Amino acid sequence: MTELINVSALSVHFDTDKGKVHALDQVDLVLAKGEAVAIVGESGSGKTTLGRAILNVVPSPPGEIIKGRVMFQGENILQMSEDDCNAKIRGKLITLIPQDPFASANPLFSIGTQLKDIFRSSGEGEKEMNLKLLSLFRQLQLPADKSLLRKYPHELSGGQLQRVMIAASLLPNPAMIVADEPTTSLDVTVEAQILRLFRQAVMERSVTVLYITHNLAVAKKVSHRIVVLYAGQIMESAPTEVFFRHTMHPYSRKLLGCLPNPDGAIRDIGGSIPNLIDPPKGCRFHPRCQYAESRCSQERPALNEIEHRHWISCHRSRFQVA
Repeated sequence: MTELINVSALSVHFDTDKGKVHALDQVDLVLAKGEAVAIVGESGSGKTTLGRAILNVVPSPPGEIIKGRVMFQGENILQMSEDDCNAKIRGKLITLIPQDPFASANPLFSIGTQLKDIFRSSGEGEKEMNLKLLSLFRQLQLPADKSLLRKYPHELSGGQLQRVMIAASLLPNPAMIVADEPTTSLDVTVEAQILRLFRQAVMERSVTVLYITHNLAVAKKVSHRIVVLYAGQIMESAPTEVFFRHTMHPYSRKLLGCLPNPDGAIRDIGGSIPNLIDPPKGCRFHPRCQYAESRCSQERPALNEIEHRHWISCHRSRFQVA
């Protein structure tokens, strides 16, 4: 597979009144062209921060990318000027689908005005613009006529507006889309429809997708590969089918154990994500891990490939956890 983006040793801190939050800790991640990767983990694990860091839009202050590289088409995004990044990358080669469409859409402008602003930077003409918009609307099961373009965000349902956001992310023909839990505010029936439409649309265009979610069922539907993030560190990375059949990391197994099961039992993961102002040394999961040994609290385990394309950060990675 051809590499599209390479994230290496990415570390992000946030200044707070109580101290410095170590949100991401030397994260390494490679995405291939046309690959859909789901980043999963509990709230507070750093998923959204990772997506923002890749686009170099971590709010500063209070955030700061203190270390790392994000290599994209031969350039380090983190070293580009704001003007260059806006002109070449953001909203063009890499686009974003937000979590809450109503918070992201401008209530003062019509849908058509907001979508056509994307086209104006591409230099395409009015005719090409309208044809492309209507084609996207049909694909995403939106009204394929100009009536939708005249409406304002508040006149659409949540599902319709999120499909408009997906259309906006696809309009510039991006190489990559960062989708930050884009269906979390929708009911399950609308969510299932939008996930199906989104997956079909990106597959037809061979777009790389970084899909951020806390929902493993959603991750299974949309991804080729799953990456598990915990307290700012990657615990495991595996092809989706392998992950659900043969997950290895103790944290990943506990996440899977929280899924609904036939016996109706409700299970959770004991404890909580640690305070990232003073995170645990070594493996950040060790205070909650039933297999933790003395070295787990002292040495951070390397991310090792235990089988083809299956990586795990665990001192017990050389043999299967019982």
